[in-house]
Amino acid sequence: MRRAFPFLVYSLALLLALTAAGCKRATEAAPAPAEAAMPPFIPDHTIKDLMLNVVDTNADVVWLSVTTTASEKGLVETRPKNDAEWMRVRQGAVTLAEAANLLMIPGRHVARPGEKSETPGVELEPSEMEELINKDRPAFYKHAKALYDAAMLAVDAIDKRDADKVFEVGENIDHACENCHRNYWYPNEKIPELPVAK
Repeated sequence: MRRAFPFLVYSLALLLALTAAGCKRATEAAPAPAEAAMPPFIPDHTIKDLMLNVVDTNADVVWLSVTTTASEKGLVETRPKNDAEWMRVRQGAVTLAEAANLLMIPGRHVARPGEKSETPGVELEPSEMEELINKDRPAFYKHAKALYDAAMLAVDAIDKRDADKVFEVGENIDHACENCHRNYWYPNEKIPELPVAK
């Protein structure tokens, strides 16, 4: 019985050594995980499509949710009044924020081949807009991020049921849109100076 003990110890030691060597070889042989590849985006819809069908429509949902208009009866105030109305405005703001992300998807063109400007001379042709965007993509992404940030401010105000803040943040959304348009859509627009009182 005593002679079996050293044999058992040596057998266990050999088994452990072989197991460790096998694990080491398996680890060395396993390929390193590949870097996260970009998902296979399919940006068939153009920036123009997104502007007309997603950005404009959802910005309007936010802007028109809190208004004050003058009528024959006096000032008429519009505010979300119930959960369903607040939810509709929130959906508009969230969609607007996500539209900003859609604008940044690589490979998305400004317009379809052959599309022309609707107001030549006032706005650039789509090919000219795309050239400006491609010249400095990080600057374009910065403009899209400004739209995202403004829309998320609206989401925050909506979640707090703060109609006045929603109205105020609407201006941030407008500035984000205009700053981008002035760079890529109508950069040559001449804004007349306001007359100075004498």
